[in-house]
Parts: sequence; structure tokens; C-alpha cells
Amino acid sequence: MINEDVNSSRSVSLESYKERITNFSQEFDLGLFVFILNRSLIWIALCMLTALASALIYLRYTAPTYQARTVIQLRANNTAKEVLNTSMAAMGEETQPVEAEVQLMRSAYFLDRVIEKLPLGISYYNRGQILTEEYYTSSFFKIQDLEVTDPAIIDQPVNLVFLGKGRFKINYTLAGTPFEGTYALNEVVRTRHFNCRLWVEEDHPARTEPELPYNLYFQINSRTSLVNRYAPRYFVDVVEYTARTVSLSFRDENAKIAHDLAEAAAQEFIILDVERRSQSAKSVIDFIRSQKDTVAAALRESEYRLQTFRIDNNVADLTQLTPIFMERSERYEDERTKLILEIELLKAMAAATDKPMPEINSYDLLPMLTGTAYEQVLSKTINELLKLLSEREELMMEATSNNLAIVSLENRIDIQKRVVMESIRELLKRAEERRDDLDGIQQDFERRYRTLPEKELEFARIERIFAINEKYYTLLLEKDIEYNISTAGFVPENKVLESAVVPTAPLFPDRNLILIYYLATGFIISFLIVLVRYVLHDSITSLHDIAKLSHASISILGMVPKYKKEIPISQLLIDKNPKSLIAEAFRTIRTNLQFMDNTEGAKTIAITSTISGEGKTFVAINLAGIISFSGKRVIILDLDMRKPKIHLGFGVENIRGMSTLLINKDKLHDCIQ
Repeated sequence: MINEDVNSSRSVSLESYKERITNFSQEFDLGLFVFILNRSLIWIALCMLTALASALIYLRYTAPTYQARTVIQLRANNTAKEVLNTSMAAMGEETQPVEAEVQLMRSAYFLDRVIEKLPLGISYYNRGQILTEEYYTSSFFKIQDLEVTDPAIIDQPVNLVFLGKGRFKINYTLAGTPFEGTYALNEVVRTRHFNCRLWVEEDHPARTEPELPYNLYFQINSRTSLVNRYAPRYFVDVVEYTARTVSLSFRDENAKIAHDLAEAAAQEFIILDVERRSQSAKSVIDFIRSQKDTVAAALRESEYRLQTFRIDNNVADLTQLTPIFMERSERYEDERTKLILEIELLKAMAAATDKPMPEINSYDLLPMLTGTAYEQVLSKTINELLKLLSEREELMMEATSNNLAIVSLENRIDIQKRVVMESIRELLKRAEERRDDLDGIQQDFERRYRTLPEKELEFARIERIFAINEKYYTLLLEKDIEYNISTAGFVPENKVLESAVVPTAPLFPDRNLILIYYLATGFIISFLIVLVRYVLHDSITSLHDIAKLSHASISILGMVPKYKKEIPISQLLIDKNPKSLIAEAFRTIRTNLQFMDNTEGAKTIAITSTISGEGKTFVAINLAGIISFSGKRVIILDLDMRKPKIHLGFGVENIRGMSTLLINKDKLHDCIQ
């Protein structure tokens, strides 16, 4: 029976909780909520203190991250354009899109060049119990004259322990095998994997004192590991497309490293931009000079032959030859000269393209096409080849030549190279055919004018060859001068608009934000605790609760507060503390009972509850006592047939009662005690 009562109580409580949650928004009791809030102040204070302590611990043991930022403006100017009054597209003066420049800055190739400028080959650390500090340039010890004899030591920590008296110990572990050695400060450190010298500041205690509070180690870094380390901490963002401004940001736990990387990135981009734009002009100049030397030799030979012919044959000019012959001959010769130049250009391009893959220079191809008739035909295929070569260079920074992606890319490069070579061969074939046609036309002219004096024709031929060589040489000389002026006139105008500064406040963690976050979390948990206690609250605290939970139109006579002290066996309290709150509560009930029914005669009051232990006996005894204090005679009938307790309150035996009376075993006057 007891288990049934307990299960019934749990079922009622569960239904009550469900109903309260369902009607939470409609039946919210602010007074009850404030009451529970007041009783939960200890839990609230505990949650807030715990949140504050957690925030302080997090701030104490989280390594701060600093950010350094520099802003550059992408611009380029070639003052030679004003001098030459021409557009030098081969010099790279054409403005590159901002996106292309940003992708270059984000590439592993560019980051590798930036890292190369800084002293990051060896890193120095002090390992704490939780945090590890990188010394960078502020280290009191440094590794000098490093010689790596076994690459296995690269990217592995090497522990350093100062023993005092100018001695130190080096130990490290490779492939599960420990290595250890003790050395003097002025001694060359020789291990199985590297040799070096250790430098320590002159007045530093590490020179003389043992057992310093340091846990030091250093690491020999590979360029690949440095790129992989700093790539996630490197950010390139476009600030303004119209103004072509770009920000370069680095984040690191060492503020000086972040600053130096940001500064080096800005300066390295300016240097790289100059190199990139100047390289294209250099390739064109080298080609022009190689052709100029050949043409100069031919010019000297034709000049010598012309002078010799004039002396030997007394021929001064070509006035005797037909003007029409001269005009047409010169026109065809001009065209033939142009074809010869284009043939030489195509051969040079074929030689530059038909090289092993690592030797192909992307800056040797496009500049040669500028201003030629083949620029539109070949530029697309060559651009595609250059794009594939650029992708291969970037992949080679991150993988080996056996990587599947690189092998696939090299196959595509071979295919594209064959396409370019076939295009060049076809164009070269057509140019040579046209040159042969012009030679045939020229020979036809000579046959038609054989009637002219033979010596004058010979003189004209020699003079024509001389004019061609002179014109060709003059053209090459002009181009050489133009490109040299253009190279000298190129001025990089990429400006650093905002230099990086050494950050003093960390980007993360933000102390104020962390405190607000943790305190807000503590507040939310505190609120949830109060809310849960409000939902689970099932105590009667006022008459209003009884009226609300009874769901019936009944009158409430009063409320008896809970007695927190030990209740005596008699359970009669009003006689011991007649002025207590409980006694006053029973007087209120007695008065309200009188107002309910003031007719003459005996009155019957029934006291009941849902389960045992809710206070029926306590209320009955004390209510009877308070009524008897008013001069009335009161009889208490214990109708609990299962667990009667009234007799315990008065200290009498439970031999006769309602059960014996109902079966007519005893008389009424015998049962009244």
C-alpha cells in the first residue's frame, strides 16, 4: 500500500510538472518566481563566481595571439612611355587585376620568399608547464655555425640544459632513440646529426648558475614546415577595389614575429613586382642583342663589298636603273626583311619553348610576340602554357615531382607545349614559303631586266643588300635603346600606406569579451537553475496556491504553517505556545468556521487528505484543542481504519473505537475516552 501511495504521489507530481510547463507563459507567477530567486541567491552567487574564476583561468593559461597589419597600394608607372611616346606592353605596364595580385600574395611561393627574409631558420623556445614561449630575436642563447649532417634532425626539438660553470647538456630523441651530450660554451658541439656552436649573453646567469628555472629547447626549421606553420596565420584582403589597396596581416603568439612578417611581406611584394616586370624586358633585350651582333657582322661584310665594287667598277649610284624596278624591288625587299625578322623570331620562340620543363622561362615567350603579326594567333595558347607552368611552380612548393597532381599537370604541360610548337612550326613554314615566293619574284625581276648593264645590276644588288642590313641593324638598335630606356624608366609605385607596428594588445583572447562571455554563461546557468526550481516547485506557500490547485469553488478557512521543530508525541502545540503563529492560524480557522455556520447545536467537521503523513492527526488534535479553549466540548472521531493515530496524541489505548462500535461490539459511551 505504501508503494502505491508513493507511485500515486509521483504520478500526480509528474502531471503537475507537465501542466506547469504547458501553461508556463499563461500562469507565470512573478511573486513565486521572485521568492524562488531569493532562495537561490547562493546558487546564483556560486555560478557567477565559478564563471568568473573560469574566465580568469582561461585568460591566464591561454597564449595571447597578436596581429600585425600593413596596407599597400598596387600601382606601377613607366616614365619611358612619355619619352618614347609608345606603349611598352612587354614591360608589364598593363595593369594586372587586383585579384591576380592578391592570389600571388596568397601563394606559398610568395610566403616562402617572405620567410626567407627573416631569421626563422632556428627557433628558440622556453617550455612552461602549460604555455611555451618563443624567444625569436630576444633569445639570450643562439646557435651559430650550424652544419646539418643528417636531415632527420630538421623540425625536431633539441633540449638544452645549462649545468653551470660554462657547461651545458644537449639531448633529443629521434625515431625512439635518445641522444645526449655535455659540452662547454666555447666548444664545438658535434653530434651524429648536426654540428654547431652555442652563444650565450656575457652577463647571463646561464653561464655560471646551474638549475635555472628554464625548460629550453631549439628547433632547426625547414622552409616547408615554416610555410605550413604561417600559411593559416597569413591573411590577404582587398581593402578597396577602386583604390587598389590590399591589407597583409599576420597573426602569431609572438608580437615581434607578427610585425616582422607583415613588414617583410610588404617590402618583398614591391621587390618581386620589380623583378617580375623587369624580367620580361630583359628577355626581349637579350634577343635583340643576339640578333644585333649577327646583323652587324653582315652589315660590315656588305659595306666592304659595296665599297670594293665601287672602287673596282667606278659605279657611284643606280640612277641608270628604271625607277619602277627600284620601287617594286624595294617593296618586295622590305617585305622579305620583315619576313626574315619574323622567321628569326619564330625560331627563337620555338627554341625557348622546346626546352625541358624546369628550364622554360615564362618571361621569354610573350614579350617576343609584342607588335608582331602572330601576337593574336599565339598569345592564347602561350598564355595557357604559362598558366599551367605557374600552377606547377606553386604545387612544387608543397609536393614532390612524384605527386599525382604534379604528374597530371606535367602531362597537360607537355600537350600544351606540343600545341604551341605545332603552331610555331606551321607559322614558320608559311613564312618561309612566302620568303621563297618573294625570292622567286625577285629573281624574275632580275631576269626581266638582264638587258641592263650587268655591272649596274651587280652594284644595285650589293647596294640593296647593304641597305637591307643597314635598315635591319638600325631597327634592332632602335628597339635596343627603347627597351633599355623603358627598363630604366620603370618606377615601382606600390606604396606602403600603413606600416605594421608591433602590437601591444593581443587580438585574442579579448579580456573584456571573455569576461562578458563567461559571466553571461554564469548568468544563463543561474537563470536556468531558478527556472528549473520554479518549474519543479510543488510547495504550498499561500492560500492562493490552494485556491489555484484545488480547481473547485470552495471556501478556504485558513492556512496552517509548517512546524519545523520536532512535534511532540501528543501533537498538541497550541497549549504550549498560545501566542505562536500556529496557534493564531488555528484561531483564524476556528473563527472562520463560526462564520460559516452560526446556527445552534452541534457541528461536525471532517478532516481528510490524499495520503498518509500529510497532517490530518496534527490538524485534528490542535483544531479540537483551540475550539475547546473557547468553552465548547469537542469529540474527536478517528475514522482511519488502517493506521489510527489519534490515541497516540492523548496517550490512551486503542482497544475500543469506531471499528468495534460499527460491529456492535462496544457501546458509544464505552468508546469515548
